[in-house]
Amino acid sequence: MPYATIKGIKLFYNSLGADSDDQSPIILIHGSTITGQIDWADIAPRLAASYRVFIPDCRGHGKSEGTHTYSFRELADDIAVFIRKMGYEKAHIIGHSNGGNVALVMLVEYPEVVKAAVLQASNAYVTPYLIKREPVVMDPEYYARNNPGEVELMIKAHGHKHGEDYWRELLTLTMKEIITEPNYTKEILARVNRATFVVMGSDDKVNAPDRHAQFIAENIPGAELWIPEKTGHNVHVEHPDEWISRVLDFLQRRGQA
Repeated sequence: MPYATIKGIKLFYNSLGADSDDQSPIILIHGSTITGQIDWADIAPRLAASYRVFIPDCRGHGKSEGTHTYSFRELADDIAVFIRKMGYEKAHIIGHSNGGNVALVMLVEYPEVVKAAVLQASNAYVTPYLIKREPVVMDPEYYARNNPGEVELMIKAHGHKHGEDYWRELLTLTMKEIITEPNYTKEILARVNRATFVVMGSDDKVNAPDRHAQFIAENIPGAELWIPEKTGHNVHVEHPDEWISRVLDFLQRRGQA
């Protein structure tokens, strides 16, 4: 199994597709509490028909080692090092959910390794709605009562490497980060100078109420926005064909500069 040692931590990853002299690879960053293989199982092979695609498990997730810490900045730093470790100067960064937050942090903090970015179901700042909602819905006991299938999925995804009860710690670490960061203002987003595509389902219970996608797209210069109707948190799962079409079109138009 392929691993890359990043700052003393072994990150598991898969790769698909072939390198091309005229285009950068794609890095797919998964959402919290799942893995790259779970989040991007159907999408990665389709992107790999046109690009070299890397699908890492973020630290503390899946088969990757962890340090019992969780921050978007730490995960973004890992990906920045990973890109260079794989032999590339830049990559297209595509992130979903908290992976979208990691991608946003990379746009702001590590632009030197970003060719273009797709931010799906991400947020630029913490709102009162998130502070009120996340400690409730991500409490391990609440989660176990209301999402038993998701708990089984987390145990299957992380238990072999981290222990069967690790999902509780992972939920708690994730929740604490969600209600703390990121905290990017309009002025900070206005400094982003990489092509950016912002995606959010119109019925995304986490991000739609506070119009997070609109805020990001309105303040990153030249950003493009797609909000499909009657769609939740997982746009790439609910509309895979249109998602692939739009993302490839964006990368072909905007990802070469």
